[in-house]
Amino acid sequence: MKAGQYIQSPSQTEIVPLQPVPESGLNVGQLFAALRRKLLLVLGVTAAVTGAAGLKALTDTPIYSARLEILVQSMTAETEIISSVPGTLTSEQGPPATKTPTVNEDLLRILSSPKILVPVFEKLKQEYPAVCQAFGGNSTPPESTAEPSVPAASSANLDETSTANLGETANDPCYKSVVRRVSVGVVGKDSNIIQATYQGVDPNEVQTFLELLSQAYLNYSLASRQTDINRATQFVNKKLPDLEQRVATLQDRLEQLRLRHNLIDPESRGQQLSNQVGAFSQQQLEAQVELEQIRALYSDLQSQLASQPSETAASAALSENPRYQALLNRLLELDAKIAATSTVFLDTTPDMQVLREERQNLLSILSREGTQAQREVLSKIQALQVREQALRETLSSLNSGVRELSGVSRQYADIQRELEIATQTLNQFLAKQQALQIEAAQREVPWEVLTPATEPLPTVSSMSQNLILGAILGLLLGVGSALLFDRLTEVIYTAEELKRLVRMPLLGSIPYNEALVESGFRLSLFGAPRPTPAEIVETRRTSSLDRADSFFEAFRSLHANIRLLNSDTPIRSFVISSTAPGEGKTTVAAYLAQAAAAMDQRVLVIDTDLRCPRLHEYLNLTNDKGLVDVLSGDAEVSQVLQRSPLEPNLYVLTAGPTPPDPTRLLSSQRMHHLMEQAHKTFDLIIYDTPPLLGFADSYLVTAHTDGVMLVVELGKLKRSLLEQTLEQLKISSTQALGVILQKSTQA
Repeated sequence: MKAGQYIQSPSQTEIVPLQPVPESGLNVGQLFAALRRKLLLVLGVTAAVTGAAGLKALTDTPIYSARLEILVQSMTAETEIISSVPGTLTSEQGPPATKTPTVNEDLLRILSSPKILVPVFEKLKQEYPAVCQAFGGNSTPPESTAEPSVPAASSANLDETSTANLGETANDPCYKSVVRRVSVGVVGKDSNIIQATYQGVDPNEVQTFLELLSQAYLNYSLASRQTDINRATQFVNKKLPDLEQRVATLQDRLEQLRLRHNLIDPESRGQQLSNQVGAFSQQQLEAQVELEQIRALYSDLQSQLASQPSETAASAALSENPRYQALLNRLLELDAKIAATSTVFLDTTPDMQVLREERQNLLSILSREGTQAQREVLSKIQALQVREQALRETLSSLNSGVRELSGVSRQYADIQRELEIATQTLNQFLAKQQALQIEAAQREVPWEVLTPATEPLPTVSSMSQNLILGAILGLLLGVGSALLFDRLTEVIYTAEELKRLVRMPLLGSIPYNEALVESGFRLSLFGAPRPTPAEIVETRRTSSLDRADSFFEAFRSLHANIRLLNSDTPIRSFVISSTAPGEGKTTVAAYLAQAAAAMDQRVLVIDTDLRCPRLHEYLNLTNDKGLVDVLSGDAEVSQVLQRSPLEPNLYVLTAGPTPPDPTRLLSSQRMHHLMEQAHKTFDLIIYDTPPLLGFADSYLVTAHTDGVMLVVELGKLKRSLLEQTLEQLKISSTQALGVILQKSTQA
């Protein structure tokens, strides 16, 4: 028979290398697979819980519930006053960017504390003595959300109740039962509306309790407001003397500074000094210029008088001297007269001599006048020098005053700034003191009842609601039970689970084929006889077994993967085994051998499962004699070796009769020699051995082959057994080539 007669379709099996996979998170696919396997358990638990929920809805006692709503003011008097006063921590932090809700966790705990609820409880107990009997004292009613016994800073009481009585009542089981039926919260996020609800079996009791609670909350708000005002008043009164003393001290410092430096306003004094410095600087500059000019004039006059006659000197100082100019004019007139007279008289005449003497006298007077002019210029120089020195000293004094005034100005500004702040703070505190006095005289309740106590309504859940909740709870419990049960069974159902346990490649996956099972193709777990491959081929010609093509193709893919497993040194011989019996190792060995033989390889398959041989049944061969006879020396290999009628290249060595000690035969030298001869004769040798757990046969045979292939049936093998097998393979240093998956109906 040719391979093409039963292998028709291309490969349906994808072979992937198996790598160690770390533990990961939630695997949705595995969860759904587990739920599908335990569907009956999930449905049973869901139905039971749903029925119990419906029964509870029929037998529940009606519980009445009502509510009230109160608006809380957004800011207390104390926080508003203190935040507006500079110098306090609240004012330094600045105003909030957004409106902060008044209702916070602390306020809710206060409103649920014994300080508030004990007086209400006492009043309620007086009107309804049997208030706790409906819930059995310590019994917990449905939907209880209140928190018992939380210490409160302050509250309003309906009655004068001592601290000892509060503690005693707070420990009363009846009080605790009532408190558990109270729920206090806010209407929404960042809301200033408080909502209080109460539950009870008596609608009148529920109505009365909420009315008492509403009055208690309003009283608490008024008392809390008065307390805040008193605290703010104490704070203001405590701060006022210090502020007044601060203002007086700063005023004294400012007055002393003015007296010490003889000034009223440093700014105006500084402006005055600045103007004076500018004016004197200008005068000093003018004096210096004039002094230089006079000095130049004096030098010119001195040089001209020393080098020229007096009548020819032309200095600016002389030209501006009227006496000198008058003498010079007389001299010129006299010279003119002498010139005119000399034309008439001789120089020796008396007239000429008189004129000459007069001229000589004028020259003497002119010389003295020049000297006098020098003295006058020198006097001006000295006067200018004195003036320039006086101006310099004055400017130095003014600059010192400016420098001193700058320090005084800083002190003055600091004191003035502190005084302004202190005065402003004092004025604000005085204004707040008056405002607090007005606030303290008011008795208006700051909180407002928005919704009075509503009419109590029954809160017993309807049948449909109970059934829906019961179904949801039952489904959750059923799913949890199914997952827990599936986990406790330790059965491996998927290849992903297998990957987390082994570190070997996945060589192939043999699919489950229902048509082949129904036709008797696979060995029945209950011992039914297996049809031969010849019968299978004949059946396929007349039935619908074409669906088994993927089953046969899986073995072709498996053989191809084995050949490619080690490209350098092809695998010539290997052992096929399993962890436990019934995982299909013999099926894999038989049909893998056929697939290899169909690819023109001389294949020998040896049944070394001497304890429970089944290979001959798969291949429709006899088992009268076999491997046991060869190893015992009762027959030669050629006498017991059989050729498969389906494939001419397939040879089979069956196990033969069951021996008393299979391990001794498999470890004998005959067995070793047989394996060596087979390795020389055939292209591929496949050994079908007993399971790895509990028997040493597989390890003895594997030691003389290229390795072992582990057949694992999903949905049947337990995790603990596989871990034991892997540990034994590691201890024995057995070469594991890979894993072959067998899929069952449960996988």
